[in-house]
Amino acid sequence: MKCRISLFGAVAGLLAVCFTSCASTKIASQVNPEVVGRSFSKVLVYGNFSSLSYQQLAEEKLCAGLTQEVDCACVKTSEVFFPTQQYSDEDIAKRLDELGIEAVLTLQSAGSGTSSTYVPQTSHTTGTATVTGNTVTGSSTTQTYGGHDVNKPWANFEADLWSRVDKKIAWYATASSGGNAFANWNDLIASAANKAVSRLLSCIGSVET
Repeated sequence: MKCRISLFGAVAGLLAVCFTSCASTKIASQVNPEVVGRSFSKVLVYGNFSSLSYQQLAEEKLCAGLTQEVDCACVKTSEVFFPTQQYSDEDIAKRLDELGIEAVLTLQSAGSGTSSTYVPQTSHTTGTATVTGNTVTGSSTTQTYGGHDVNKPWANFEADLWSRVDKKIAWYATASSGGNAFANWNDLIASAANKAVSRLLSCIGSVET
């Protein structure tokens, strides 16, 4: 079975918001007009992160999006090139040729941090009263909320699709991801990877199987 992804049109400065349970991502992307109409049937995905777990997560999400949405052939960098091992440009090119890779989709960090928001302290009191003859007895309960900081992670990302035939970037995107107080960096990377694939696939002109 063969699948081809064709890029078309120029998508400039478009913003979209995708919400997940813990993180959301805004993305802007653009197609290189010099490669409009170019098709790619096999893509290598690369999560360019210093942490191996982050790399593997990014590549898993990128490949899942490509294969599930368009049944496109996808190869993960972490399964082809061993981490920490040095490869020459010639070795990399030879390996990609052997695999029939036509394009490389990369996702990488462009900065990250946390934002802190103070939640003011509030209280709520409830009470009960009981009358027995001329005697009134009662009790009350006070619950206090807030009075602490809430830290939320954020991260910026860059994504691009490199055409090996044209030797230039065919598609480029920048993304900003933010999470709630329960989110972690895995949530941000997953959100960014899913959004990157979704935006890339919105540039599909044709799919051949």
